[in-house]
Order: sequence, then structure tokens, then C-alpha cells
Amino acid sequence: MGKKHVTSALVSALGIASLVLLGGCAPENSDDLEPLAAAETTPEPEVIEEPEEVRIPPAWTQSPSPSAVETCKVPNARPSTSGNTQASQAVGFPVSLGTLPTQGSANIIAAMVAFDDAPAPDLTAEDFLAPQLEKITQWSDFWSQKTFRYEFQMVEDWVKVPVNHADYPINSRENYELSRAHSAAVIQMVIDSLPPDLDYENADGFLVYWAPGIDEFYSDVAIRGNEGVTLSTPDGPRQMFFWSGNNFHYADTGQMTAEIKREYTWSLWVYFMLLSQGLMLHAPGNGWATGLGQSQIPNPNFSGAIPVWDAFRLGWISDDQVHCVSAEDVNEEGLQVMLTPQEVYGGERKTIILPLNALNDVVVIESRRPTGYSLWPESESGLLVYTVNPSVGDLDMMSRESQKSCGNQDNYSKWAYYLYPDSVDLGQVDCNDFRAAFVREGDTLTHGGVSISLEFSAQELDYVSIEPSTAAGDEEAS
Repeated sequence: MGKKHVTSALVSALGIASLVLLGGCAPENSDDLEPLAAAETTPEPEVIEEPEEVRIPPAWTQSPSPSAVETCKVPNARPSTSGNTQASQAVGFPVSLGTLPTQGSANIIAAMVAFDDAPAPDLTAEDFLAPQLEKITQWSDFWSQKTFRYEFQMVEDWVKVPVNHADYPINSRENYELSRAHSAAVIQMVIDSLPPDLDYENADGFLVYWAPGIDEFYSDVAIRGNEGVTLSTPDGPRQMFFWSGNNFHYADTGQMTAEIKREYTWSLWVYFMLLSQGLMLHAPGNGWATGLGQSQIPNPNFSGAIPVWDAFRLGWISDDQVHCVSAEDVNEEGLQVMLTPQEVYGGERKTIILPLNALNDVVVIESRRPTGYSLWPESESGLLVYTVNPSVGDLDMMSRESQKSCGNQDNYSKWAYYLYPDSVDLGQVDCNDFRAAFVREGDTLTHGGVSISLEFSAQELDYVSIEPSTAAGDEEAS
């Protein structure tokens, strides 16, 4: 008699002991077997789920701002500078007058441009440029709370400039004057090559995406519009905004591949336009993943935010969303404020501002969350606090802020610095790591005679208390 195979289901039902009794073989007719009694099976252990902890926020009510908002519109006190116009931007109020408007809308002509020695790749405006421009418009709607919008005239086909770009090398570090002349020449050739049916009369400027291969453009091809360069347009001579990236944005640099940089063209272009709307950028925390003014590409974290101080100066948050607290307002009774995170649209209060010293120490508090425009780990949540210096001296932005400065260090002067919670050992802080700056639930930050505490952190509200400091010596966590 030949052996019959025992199915795995039957082996599981009988168990090892049954197989031993049967001599290791199954009976010829398995239908004769009776199933094992239920009592002989091992019951699955009951899984008891622990109930989630119910977190009840404090029963606070939002109190009126103790000081008028004008108290927190600290005037700019920077000394006049010459040369680099970006380095001479205002830090306080009012925001510097830029080429692009900050209210209503800005109309930008956006194009993809190739040269004889940098031909167009297999990339279309419909598939690439249109989604990028849509992200920029959505960004402006969100961060301005719909008080301002970037609008675009998109050129649908690649624009071909019939020269070799290598005949116009641009490297402002090696030869600033020659690079400026080459930049102006290239910009004019681009405009001359654009379609004639664009609305130049209502246009505020241009943004260009270069074809890969522009290796001789070591510096941005740019005119801020207020540099005295007059462009010839179909609408007549105009001084206009024009900006594009340099060869860095089209090459692999370590983990930041050209593909990732292309994906974040939108954030780079927002950065360019903000510079021409009067912002300084590059602080607080230059290079940190806390805003696109500090870092435009994930490495690996990223945030598309701008500092709430800048949003305040641009008029992108309303006066009644600012909780203005003078030094005299901080008393023994303490203050209680509920802040809406920057990554959450709207809200009753978006920031607390304490002008402890209007000349060099305006403390700004904002609530942040790892959601929306901030691509952070879930643990990165709470308050970010920084001090703004409206009278900071000359800032060589390109050689210092962008290239040499390490995050929050003061080896080169910045217009703002993040402050750290009292629990942080400043001797152990990595100047390039933004995570230690978070004031999390239960943390206190002491600075300038004031203690700032995060009492409770809910999904869309942070409960912040402000009291006089009782710390010995009032250590400043800067």
C-alpha cells in the first residue's frame, strides 16, 4: 500500500502526539477521524488594550495683548551701508522697499532657457514647470494668509538663446565687475528670445530655469531691479527683477542630488523673490531646516516656513494675531497666551513678541509643528524662540552668512539668533542641529529677566506662560 500525504491542516489539528499513535502515517480514509475537542486546544491569550490617556488642556482664555501692536513694530536701526544691497536690508520696521510688491500680487514671467552648449533636456513645462509654479502660488496663499499672491506667465516651450553660455562666464567671487556685465548681457539675450506675446506691461520680473550644462555660471544670473540696470523690453526700458540659480542647482553634491534640487525649484524661487521683497533671510539658524530662508533643499529635514518676524514685517499676519508684551508687562501674576503653530493656517495668535531692548534684543516666540510645510520627525514640536537685533551692523551675506557661518554660532554676526531652553548644555550643542532649540512641553527658557514656559502642547495650540525670571544671574541661553 502506498503512503498518502498528510495535509498540513490535518497535522496541525492532530498534533505531534496523534502522529506518534498512528505510527507516523495518516489513516487511509481521513474522513473517519473525529476532530479534537475544543477543550484540548490552547486558547489565544486575551489582548487587553490600554485606554489612551486623555489629555486635558488648561482652561485658559485668550487675554488681550497687554501692549499696543505698535510697540512691537520696532524701527530699523541698522547703519547705512553701501555695495551689496542684500546686506543693507532692514531688520526692523518698515521692511525695505524691494523690487517686488508685498501686498496684492506679483506677476512673474517664468521660462526654461537653453544655450547652444547647454541644450534643452527631456523636460517639459507642463510636466515640470507648471507644478512648481502652482506650489509657489499655494505657498504665497498660505504664508500671507491670502493677503498676497505670486502669479505667473509661464512660457510653454524651451527658450533657446543662440550663443554658447561659456562665452559669458559668471563668477562674482573672482571678477565681480566682469560677472555683472556678463550677467546683464545674458539677461538681455534671454528677454530678446522670449515670445513677443507676453504681458510685459504688468510683469514685475522674470524667473529662469536653466538647461543643465551651464557649468560656467558659478554665480547666480541676477538683477534685483534696484541696481540701476535698465533692460530693454517690448514695453520699453524697464528696471525689473530677474533671478536664476547657478551651476550648483544642476549638479549632484553629495546626498543633495540634481533631481532633489530640481524637485525643490519652487522653494529656491520663493527664496529669490523674498530677497527682492526686502527680507534679509539667512537667520536665525543659517542652514537650519527651520525655514526656506535658511535652507531651500532637504538635508534631510526641511521647512518651507519664513520667520514669523518677517511675516509680521511683510504684513502677512494681522496686527491682532500678535501678542505684544513689553518688559513692563511681565509681572508676578504672569501672562498666559495660546499660540497657533506656524504650520497651521490662521489662528487667533501667531506670535508673542517681547521688545526687551528695542536696539538689539527683540524676543520672538513662535509655535511649530512637524506637519504641512515642515518635513520633520514627529518628535520635533513645540516653541522656537529667537532674539532679533534691529541695529546689527554690516553683514556680508554671500561670503559669511551663506558659506562660512555654522548655524546659530556668532562667529559671523547675524540679525537673529535662536535661544535654547534652560535644560540644554550649550557646550554640547551641535551648531548645525536645530532640534535642541525646541522648547517642548514642560521646558522653560530664561532670557533677559523673563522666563518663557511651554505649559501644555496640543495638536493645534501651545499654551505659553511668561513670568519674571528668578534664576540667579539670569543666564542667557543664546
